[in-house]
Amino acid sequence: MTALHPRHQSIVHALVARAESGSTMELTMVPEPTRAESRRYDAVFDLAGRAAAILAEHGVGPGDRILICLPAGWPFVAAFFGAQVCGAAPASVALPTTFGAAAGFDGQLKELVGYLRPAAVVTTAAMIEATGDLADTVLIDGDAMVARAAAAQVAPHPVHLPEPDELAFIQLTSGSTGTPKGVMVSHGNLIAHLEQLTLATGWSAEDIGVSWLPLYHDMGLVAGLLLPLYTGGGGVVMPPTRFLRAPAEWLHLMSHFRGTTAAAPNFAYGYLADRVKDEHLAGVDLSSWRVVFCGAEPVNPTTIQRFTDRFTQWGLRPNVVVPCYGMAEAVLGITMTPPADPMRYDTIDRQAAVADARVVDVEADSPHALRVVDCGAPVVGTDLRIVDDQGTELGEDRIGHIQFRGPSRTVGYFDLPQATAEALDGAGWWKTGDVGYLRDGSLRITGRAKDLVIIRGANYFPSDFEQAAETVPGVRLGGVVAVGYLAEDGDSEELHLVVETELDAEQHDTLRASILSAVSARTGVPPVAIHMVPRRSIPKTTSGKVQRSLTRRRFVDGWTRP
Repeated sequence: MTALHPRHQSIVHALVARAESGSTMELTMVPEPTRAESRRYDAVFDLAGRAAAILAEHGVGPGDRILICLPAGWPFVAAFFGAQVCGAAPASVALPTTFGAAAGFDGQLKELVGYLRPAAVVTTAAMIEATGDLADTVLIDGDAMVARAAAAQVAPHPVHLPEPDELAFIQLTSGSTGTPKGVMVSHGNLIAHLEQLTLATGWSAEDIGVSWLPLYHDMGLVAGLLLPLYTGGGGVVMPPTRFLRAPAEWLHLMSHFRGTTAAAPNFAYGYLADRVKDEHLAGVDLSSWRVVFCGAEPVNPTTIQRFTDRFTQWGLRPNVVVPCYGMAEAVLGITMTPPADPMRYDTIDRQAAVADARVVDVEADSPHALRVVDCGAPVVGTDLRIVDDQGTELGEDRIGHIQFRGPSRTVGYFDLPQATAEALDGAGWWKTGDVGYLRDGSLRITGRAKDLVIIRGANYFPSDFEQAAETVPGVRLGGVVAVGYLAEDGDSEELHLVVETELDAEQHDTLRASILSAVSARTGVPPVAIHMVPRRSIPKTTSGKVQRSLTRRRFVDGWTRP
């Protein structure tokens, strides 16, 4: 492994340095299109110190954890950095966006509190009222905390400068319900990775990042908040709900703030190309935009080309999109293509890849052609390897399990030693659960061993959808399989449900409507298709485990026979 030399000892050291530098760069929160709230780094540091004092009033101290359940905005920033300033480790979870979702979220929040055992939960007044008692856990109103801090009603807390092995934060793995695993990120992990990303992208104090990604997500947190702070550049954050309602707002912010850097999953580029009309772009100039990470879900070259072609006339550079691969267990990125390089992809034989785990190049018009995007070489200091089912390392152009190791690799899952042990494979290698191959030292992703469904960059546990569907009368218990399906011309995976039922065919439409309502209400994700099948149609192993890949091929891909 190549030695790294981070320019700061921790993100807290970086915050102190930024405050003392006299920099005029700002972090800006844009909760609404007409309202931008900016703070220079010295003001961010002051806010964090006073928020830390308020947390300390509630008993939060070094080694503790706090849980943040807030939208993107200054209360989130105050809670996150305030926790670090007083020596605690923040973890964050999505805030429900509707009343119905909030009512169902109460149980999940209690499970998270039981798992993380936080000293405090920082959330909204509405969530505090809806949630009620959380045993011995203190509930803090994030807006009230910022108001007190901004009014200087408390003195700043003394800064706790952490050691490398102390926790910087806990990243909760994605899931719409249930208790996620907490990825422990040490200050050593975080600061090493921020240096890796800085070297890989050339991110500097001259850059201004503009992000709509949620701050509870690793990509949004790192690219939207932590990298700007680490490098001393500017950062602009808008809520993800604004992007989904009016995606052109992101482009307007890029133009207005002269943004240079950003990140987004693959679906966002197709979403922009399809939803943004010419009349939405009056006055927009994207010529300052030099790099945008594309990760969190499979990269579709057609989608990226549509995006760049669509916005070229507004100054967008042709190779602004940078394919990459990563996971929360690496803080964020594992591999990355060089900025400004043209996107590269292989066209390989799908059957050889699936049946023999071999990479065989074919012509683009082959009926078995599969396009696989080059996601780049490992970032400096990270090692990567491909192994077979027995753990033997494979050469290039051989498809197998992806493993990595390096200074950003998580120290493990919080309070889950068995899960941590199962993810490790000797000499520090971490099993990603994904499958791919190396070519000329660069990584290509062909699939994943895990069963997660990835929709618009967010991971979902199939069981979430399956359990919701099973609550509907007429659905056989244990007879639902949820799978993600990426259409050949699609931008993101779509949710398909395969459902066993004994109801007559004339009742299927009514049953589909009930399942759609139940799944949407519980998870917030509506199924694109619900495939009704007779009882005992879903393939299972001899031990009773669902064979998800075979189910997808048989009922979703159009296969009618095993």
